[in-house]
Amino acid sequence: MNGLVLYRSRYGATKQYADWIGAELRLPVIDPERIDEQLLTTCDFLLIGTSVYLGELLLKAWLKENISHLKHKKLFFFIVCAPAPDVSKHRQIIMDNIPSALLRPATDIFFLPGRWILGHLSPTDDRVLREKALTESDPAQKKALSQDSDAVKKEHIAALLEAVRSSPGSIGKDPV
Repeated sequence: MNGLVLYRSRYGATKQYADWIGAELRLPVIDPERIDEQLLTTCDFLLIGTSVYLGELLLKAWLKENISHLKHKKLFFFIVCAPAPDVSKHRQIIMDNIPSALLRPATDIFFLPGRWILGHLSPTDDRVLREKALTESDPAQKKALSQDSDAVKKEHIAALLEAVRSSPGSIGKDPV
């Protein structure tokens, strides 16, 4: 079985995870905007990584545009959000961003913690983060939102790698 790691990253956290996953599974890592339609068609499975900004996946539009190519494939999503993601929002993020045709019982979705480095944020993202910090009532959360935070670690991909490797057809297993 053959697969690809597709990703969209704004500040590099999702790209870092995609590179680690691709290296571990020996799969090509590609930005979906650069993928050849024929290559997409020939893949048996896809690992799709995307960041979340203000509740929206960077790949939301791409997923909708490519439903016909994706709906019959084994899909693994890795969604990268804030360094300390709010688990209570995961279901809503999924429902608001991933087309229902792609949400099957066999679809695996993993949320991975991300990072923000205040000096690297766009003016818009910086403003949004500062506004969120101002309105935050929890002092610990307020402090966390006001400083750099990096929770991107290779160990966070272990469950995803296990899911891929244990999927039918020995996806991602080392050759014997």
